[in-house]
Amino acid sequence: MPSPQWLLPTTWQGPSREARWRRSRGRRVLAGLLAGGAVLVVVGATRPAAAPSYAVTVAAHDLTAGKRLGASDVRQVRWAATDRVPGLLSAAAATGKVLTAPIRAGEPVTSARVRAARSWPSLPDDRVVIGVSSTDRALVRVLQPGDRVDLIDTGKARTVATSVPIVAVPASVGDTVEHLTFDATDATSVLVAVTPMQAAAVGSATSERSGGLGGGIQLALRAGA
Repeated sequence: MPSPQWLLPTTWQGPSREARWRRSRGRRVLAGLLAGGAVLVVVGATRPAAAPSYAVTVAAHDLTAGKRLGASDVRQVRWAATDRVPGLLSAAAATGKVLTAPIRAGEPVTSARVRAARSWPSLPDDRVVIGVSSTDRALVRVLQPGDRVDLIDTGKARTVATSVPIVAVPASVGDTVEHLTFDATDATSVLVAVTPMQAAAVGSATSERSGGLGGGIQLALRAGA
């Protein structure tokens, strides 16, 4: 039976002292490699498996109430599966929502802490939305979002805002708009978009009326609206 030395390099073959030394060193190296591999196998087999975890959306930094969340305001981290958070939102679902309470950096973003953002894309950024009460039920019944009205201070007989857009109106008596219920005996409020200065003028006229000074705001629908 031929010697297995023919599988070795030429300098490792034969009975010479140098060849025997090379074969001996090779056996020691091979034995060391096999022992190291065995250790790795044992360590891998005995190492405990990683604890189950799941993705949690948290605040990337301190956030104040009223903040509309952007992509840079939230980030995802891994929490242990045992630390479940009720109402947790994904990063995509949280983006665009408005905070109803402040959140510290690292705290989870949940459905209880946010609300949907109100969106009136046609309104300029410098407008505010206010409610204007009217006892003119006939006029209110025909108003629709997008109509334009003038706001007249009846106490001072002057127009405080011209051609402002209607944002929302109750569809009929007893309907609910923005969580407010209207009945047949009360003045009905419609929502209009005005500048901050116009809002101040409307507030002044409304306060004069409530103070018994004869003020108030009358709506005048633009004929071309």
